[in-house]
Amino acid sequence: MRCADIFLAFPYVLFVVAMIAVIGRGLQNVFIAIGILGWPSIARVFRSAILTVKENDYVDAARAMGASDARIVMRHIFPNSVASIVVYATMNIGGAILTESALSFLGMGVIPPTPSWGSMIQDGQQYLLTAPWMMIMPGLAILSTVLAFTLLGDGLRDALDVKMKDA
Repeated sequence: MRCADIFLAFPYVLFVVAMIAVIGRGLQNVFIAIGILGWPSIARVFRSAILTVKENDYVDAARAMGASDARIVMRHIFPNSVASIVVYATMNIGGAILTESALSFLGMGVIPPTPSWGSMIQDGQQYLLTAPWMMIMPGLAILSTVLAFTLLGDGLRDALDVKMKDA
């Protein structure tokens, strides 16, 4: 977790911009940069979920019945922890879309003619007064997609959260 703390100590977008400057532009490099710099937050959430599940009574009961550590992890801890990771990852997709759009808007993302909403907004910027829809439509596409993934993550949280089903 110390390595994750080091990654989290730097501003995310600034770190992604610096990494793109080092490894170069392109769709694959943007995915690599976002993936490499996005793991610490998921690792922290997963660790937190595991530590929470590990303290439940059914884990103690399995240990008392003589279950091996591997069986406890595979049958009890991992299945009850994975739901929080799925929800968190789904909600982080919106952040990845926003990061890619920001990089493309700044000219550090995908290389044209590969389409990107950020580069579409940048291209439409010069026509703001005469044809504002050239900026508004890609912006609305970003907004609706990020909102859709956030709502999907919220719905998954409601569906997968055991504590909310009991209430």
